[in-house]
Amino acid sequence: MVSLTRLTGTCSVVGGSAWTAACLVHDTLPQGCIDASCADRPMRGSSPADSALFTLAGLMLATAFLGLLLLARRSGRGRGPLVVAAGVTGAAGLTLLLAAEITSTFIDGNWGGMPGLVLPGIALLAIGLALTAVVVIRARVLPRGLPALLLATVVLLPFANEQTSRILLAVPFGLTWLGAGVLLLRGQEHRRTPALA
Repeated sequence: MVSLTRLTGTCSVVGGSAWTAACLVHDTLPQGCIDASCADRPMRGSSPADSALFTLAGLMLATAFLGLLLLARRSGRGRGPLVVAAGVTGAAGLTLLLAAEITSTFIDGNWGGMPGLVLPGIALLAIGLALTAVVVIRARVLPRGLPALLLATVVLLPFANEQTSRILLAVPFGLTWLGAGVLLLRGQEHRRTPALA
């Protein structure tokens, strides 16, 4: 049976890699418009590749997010209302972003109400991730610096914009999840491999 640490680490590596790749692929598309410039310029769409990568990243990072909360809870130091608040706000943010993705992909990619889904979705997800970072720091699931780095990269997310090259501000977020996954998997390997005398 796959351990929770291995599952969380693997999802974090795959999700972080997919997120980073999706941002880089999306940045190769023609620049879109923001606010008033949309009157004479089209919005940046998406390609099948970046849509697939963002979807994979979302699924894997959501699983890794939940896994980190469960690992914190298992440690005995990650209990209480902060864990619940992290889970609820993160889940609400992911739900809104999923609704935005479904609307954009299947209904209307230029729907005017999209900011009403995306902006609160990003805000709630950022709050959920920030709370998760605090929970993970308290529970010592990861080395203290990595959750702090995750917290710093979450602060960059609201400044990223998929219509311009500011999408690249989201790359550190993916790289941090990738690093967290590597550390979780390496930590598990060190626990399994007996020390040589």
